[in-house]
Amino acid sequence: MQRKNKSKVIIGLLILALAMSILAGCSSNKASTTTQAPSKNATTVTGNASKDSDGDGIPDVVEKTYGTNPYAADTDGDGQNDKVDKTPLWSEKTIQETSTVKLPVSIKDVRVEDNVTADHLEIALTNTGNTILQNFDIYYSITDKVTNKKETYYQKLAQFTLQPGETKSLHFDNKTEAGHYYGNMNGLYGTSRNGLRFDIILHSSNYQPLTFKVDKAKGTAEVAD
Repeated sequence: MQRKNKSKVIIGLLILALAMSILAGCSSNKASTTTQAPSKNATTVTGNASKDSDGDGIPDVVEKTYGTNPYAADTDGDGQNDKVDKTPLWSEKTIQETSTVKLPVSIKDVRVEDNVTADHLEIALTNTGNTILQNFDIYYSITDKVTNKKETYYQKLAQFTLQPGETKSLHFDNKTEAGHYYGNMNGLYGTSRNGLRFDIILHSSNYQPLTFKVDKAKGTAEVAD
């Protein structure tokens, strides 16, 4: 009788050990599955890589390699979406005007390098006439003084007006407040360390376009938001 009881105890212990082994295996499989699941960080990286701020079909990170502006679906302002434009940094859309009436505007200041804030094209204008000036647009080229590489841009300056005697500034830096417009910092302006020349044509409807130029000094390339 004692032998039979011992045998039953041994068999019971073996069954218990086998059951514990099976349970341990199941627990190990669950832990392995959890470890392999995508993390939140991985999802975030994917989301950033596909971010398309201007909705032109080109992710922001790709626009940087293309040299186009992630905040403007039409970087050069020629009317074509960057995704289909074969020359997204070259606008053939120049200013058309037949009037010979001189634009009553004086350029108080123009700069493309500012040590106080992030570098950007900035133009301060004063209306020297007696009427409100509006319907402005601008066409400008940027030329690298070393490589002679050139980019051209056209923009309508929506909602920009100048009252008689008023002085206002135009900023090309991608900010959204009044007086600020698109500026392609992924192009020559933000990437070239060579000296640059800006040739600018400023226009208001029914006035002769005003032309002027400004240089950006040779230095460290800076990309601004």
